Amino acid sequence: MNKDQSYGGLIFAVSAIVFVLYILALTSAYWRPWVLGVPVVLAVLGVLGITAWIGYTMLTTPPPAPLEAEMGSQPSGSSGTSSTSSSSSSKTDEKH
Repeated sequence: MNKDQSYGGLIFAVSAIVFVLYILALTSAYWRPWVLGVPVVLAVLGVLGITAWIGYTMLTTPPPAPLEAEMGSQPSGSSGTSSTSSSSSSKTDEKH
C-alpha cells in the first residue's frame, strides 16, 4: 500500500469515528447545544476566512499588463492564431 492509500485510510477511519461520536453526542441532552452550535460557528468562520483570503489575494495581486502592450510586438495584420493552429494540427498529425 502506498503513502496516498495510507493517508486515505487514515482520513476515512478518523471521519468514521468522528461521525459515530457526533451521532452519539446528538442523542445526549447534555451535549446537544454544543453539538449543534460548534459546527455552525466553525462553518461561519470557515466561510468568512475563505472570503477574507479571496479579498486579500485580490488586494495584493498586481494588475495584469495591458493587452495592447503584449500585442504591440506582433507585426500588423498578423493575428498569431493561424501559425499556432497549424503547428498544433501538424503535431496532432504526427501522433496518429
